[in-house]
Amino acid sequence: MPEARTGVDVRSAIPTKHLVIERTLKASPERVFDAFTDPEQLKKWWWPNGFTCPAAEVDLRVGGTYRLAMEWPDFIPADTQFSHSMGGEYYEIDRPHRLVMSGRAVNDEQGELFATLIEVTFEASDGGTALTMRQSYFEPLPPAEAMAGAEQGWSEQLDKLERLLEG
Repeated sequence: MPEARTGVDVRSAIPTKHLVIERTLKASPERVFDAFTDPEQLKKWWWPNGFTCPAAEVDLRVGGTYRLAMEWPDFIPADTQFSHSMGGEYYEIDRPHRLVMSGRAVNDEQGELFATLIEVTFEASDGGTALTMRQSYFEPLPPAEAMAGAEQGWSEQLDKLERLLEG
């Protein structure tokens, strides 16, 4: 019988890596914040190019949870698709300034694979929003290919978000 994994307490664990992404978007902080918390908008932009989010669930309150399903591109073999969804808990919600949540990659067979802490700030800037996303990583770390592509993945997601907000 496989050993049950215990979830990482991302609020007290010591991170081993950090990723910081900054982007200025041509939309108000309220619109950008809402795109991070509204399930219908999340389904349109969450996940990098080639991946889709067929389902999103959000209970937007401190202590509430979210879950974002992941559909992998056809060219990636099923046996290398390590995660089926990402979800977590909201720790801080200060609309439209700040959002803090855990990010937990989940595989239907193995449960939680790894956990991160995601902190997003939204600051009004020149008629738009200066967005800063800081993601802290803990042991066990994501698979090497996921870590290697994390910055590109966030950049692609934010490109999709930018197109959604401009559309």
